[in-house]
Amino acid sequence: MSSFVVLATLLASGAMPAPQSIVSEEITFAVAGRTVPGTLVRPASGTGPALLLLAGSGPTDRDWNSPLLPGKNGSARLLAEALAAQGVTVLRFDKAFSGQNRGVPITDLTLDTYRDEAAAALAFLRARPSVDPARVFVAGHSEGGIHATRLAEVAGSQLRGVVLISAPGRSLARVLEVQLEKNVLGPMGLTPEQVATEMGPIRTALASFVAGNDVDPKSASTRPQIVMILSALMAPPVAKIGRGLASFEPAQAAAGLAAPVLVLQGGKDVQVDPVEDADRLVAARRAAGRAVDHYLSPGADHVLKAESRSLEELRANQQQLLTGYNAADRGLATDLVERLIAWIRNH
Repeated sequence: MSSFVVLATLLASGAMPAPQSIVSEEITFAVAGRTVPGTLVRPASGTGPALLLLAGSGPTDRDWNSPLLPGKNGSARLLAEALAAQGVTVLRFDKAFSGQNRGVPITDLTLDTYRDEAAAALAFLRARPSVDPARVFVAGHSEGGIHATRLAEVAGSQLRGVVLISAPGRSLARVLEVQLEKNVLGPMGLTPEQVATEMGPIRTALASFVAGNDVDPKSASTRPQIVMILSALMAPPVAKIGRGLASFEPAQAAAGLAAPVLVLQGGKDVQVDPVEDADRLVAARRAAGRAVDHYLSPGADHVLKAESRSLEELRANQQQLLTGYNAADRGLATDLVERLIAWIRNH
């Protein structure tokens, strides 16, 4: 019997345990002479599995809140508390340049900065009294899926499994191309020919940047919004980390991981595609003969919140979409949370 048949039986029978009391603790751990702040949420008693939760791109903090977006109802806090109530200790932390973590000098920031922080967090988590070190998992959301994958490459048997949530299966350069085409240019009422004309220099600029060249974002587009987005990747102070992210091939890397992998994806995600990204990760694992499970939550958006609007409606008003991510009245898609809890318990 497959693992998801077992999980479906468990969920349908109502056999999920009643929620436990939880305790939330502010913690710090050290990495490369720096102190990184985080939050540990655990069941009030007992020892069990644990999850290290890695945030996505930009200045997204441990709760998945961002100073670029309104609201403090971050999905990571909600997810951590839901997992802890089911017996899973969860550690989340402010990655470099987010929340209370000032990080390293910006010009020194690389992919390894995030991997090293995650490795130190993993060591801290495995040593907690509430944690069975043989049952520790890592989950990365969006860009955090890259960092979770890179952590798993070096952590080996310290990790029981890897969860890729709304994570890219293509390089971020390719994901960004599609986002600019569908989410920025798409709603402007341009003809397909006009969109194709504008995308030409954008693709050229991204390819040149990935190849190692310095690129002026203004050479790619005259639209301020697009220039701003590309500058966050290509500007000289961030070019080192930007190039590392843009060139990383997630599916290829995920295929090589020894630990079991769960790919979680929302059907209402307009930033990471359920087919081009999630299915690509799953296919790469299967082609390599590696253990993989996949769950698509039909009503979940990019940050795992329940979403009733159609994809067309969401793409038509990007600003409303983003400002609503952490609105106070929004909750997680319960089916996705239940699948994650059951998968951890089953492994």
